[in-house]
Amino acid sequence: MIKTKYRSFSKARDFALKLGLKNRYEWVIYCSIENLKPSDIPENPDQVYKAWSGWKNWLGNYEKVPFLPFEEAREKVREKNLKNTAEWKKWCDWTMNGLGIKPPEIPASPHIYYKDSGWVGYNDWLGTENNRLNREYRSFEEARKFARNLGLTSSEYWLRYCKGEFSNLPPKPDDIPTNVARKYRDIGWNGMNDFLNAKEHRRIRRLTNARDFEKARDFVHSLKIKNLKDWLKYVKGELPGQKPKPADIPNSPELVYKGHGWKGYGDWFGTYAIAPFKRKYRSFESAREFARELGLTSSEKWIEYCKGGLPDLIKKPEDIPTNVARKYAKEGWKGYKDFLQSNIHRQKYSKFLPYEEARDFIHSLNLKDYKEWHKYISGELSQLPEKPKNIPSNPSGVYKDRGWIGIGDWIGSEAFPYAHFEYRKFTEARKFARELGLTSSVEWVAYCKGEFKHLPTKPNDLPANVVRKYEGKGWKGFKDFLWSDKHRKSRRLFMSYSEAKALLKSQNINSEKKLNEFIKSDKRPSNFPEYPQMTYQRKGWQSLQEFLA
Repeated sequence: MIKTKYRSFSKARDFALKLGLKNRYEWVIYCSIENLKPSDIPENPDQVYKAWSGWKNWLGNYEKVPFLPFEEAREKVREKNLKNTAEWKKWCDWTMNGLGIKPPEIPASPHIYYKDSGWVGYNDWLGTENNRLNREYRSFEEARKFARNLGLTSSEYWLRYCKGEFSNLPPKPDDIPTNVARKYRDIGWNGMNDFLNAKEHRRIRRLTNARDFEKARDFVHSLKIKNLKDWLKYVKGELPGQKPKPADIPNSPELVYKGHGWKGYGDWFGTYAIAPFKRKYRSFESAREFARELGLTSSEKWIEYCKGGLPDLIKKPEDIPTNVARKYAKEGWKGYKDFLQSNIHRQKYSKFLPYEEARDFIHSLNLKDYKEWHKYISGELSQLPEKPKNIPSNPSGVYKDRGWIGIGDWIGSEAFPYAHFEYRKFTEARKFARELGLTSSVEWVAYCKGEFKHLPTKPNDLPANVVRKYEGKGWKGFKDFLWSDKHRKSRRLFMSYSEAKALLKSQNINSEKKLNEFIKSDKRPSNFPEYPQMTYQRKGWQSLQEFLA
């Protein structure tokens, strides 16, 4: 037998790096394609080269695929209809054989990875614990015909139907198996969508109770809703001045009317605006040149301008983003002082009173808080004298380095008791924030508002607007500040939002008291989160009432 002569490790690795493959799974697939891989490149480099240093070193940008939740992984494994652990090991050995190759999102050692999240044993994992050798089932065509008449739309609903959870449907006949994928494999099986005719049922379900697209769109145009944020408030009944949404207007029109007239939310609202993530923005230099001509002096004034709060200025062009710090972070951004050229603009404010005199005048107004200050400068407090022209609306910009301490000192320290607090250093603030388990800026804002009752109250010496406070002092974004990646990884082990809701419904848990008792009890599965609001904040959570409905 002639021994194959392979390229040196360095040359072979250089070749592998150029392929752009992301993981070992893609490498095996690549090697399985006939006449594609050169014969002097080994299929199993980890066994050939003494200099082997791992797949990440071999492929370069190695992408580690996260594992599926236990139930989803087990369902995929059961669909393979593996007969025993020998076939399981063969499926996992990274070689092309009659069983194919195990997908990377399923662990090769499930007994370790899922030890505390549902693992029972390999018979349960493979679905071999209840083989009924002598049972005669009806043919695939007859079983499918029966199943399609049920109106089910997913494998999840099929399993719930088999458990008898739908009292309005006839019981499952004994001659139709629960694990239809395994039973009818190789004799007509083409997936659960085909077996249930799920796509058609979903389409019918969406359209049956929905108003015709053109009529629905005309109705939404009449509401004068401007953006998706207001739309979400409207469907929840939280948009001031609007009547409750009619039942035949869908919450998710992009799903209901897909293929039936849907062109996007700009068309749906009648604004014909392009979604922010689809817009093409002008270059950093061009945006900065425009911004510098506005005469703004701070990030607060920029935000106010973007919201349309400065009507005397030209409207912000759509090709300039509101969040310029994030958009231009890697394109020349040096901070708002540079972007707005605020130092030069502040020199224009010599017409205003000295700080102490202006502050004394504001103190005489006896304003209670920051909200009243904004109402005053907007002319909404008719009982008070009109703001003199030599009193600025943006005192933080005008009096910076000229006496400004904070809004509390400006209004009166009694109105803002924390105005003179010295905030903790960035490193100390970040250390505290990382221990909260938050994963996004949205969750940080919710935490600052006190929405997460299980977390400690935000300390007074920790600002809510950490971006503004710590910019230029170590700030690298919320991902670094909260340690988001680490916390997201731990959350992947939990069941999905819909699975959690279904579990609570099956346990008849319909109140906050029952939920808390369930969470503290031994009945709570290890993959049900202890703090569901925080875990599902961006994965379906709307409110506790909706979660328990």
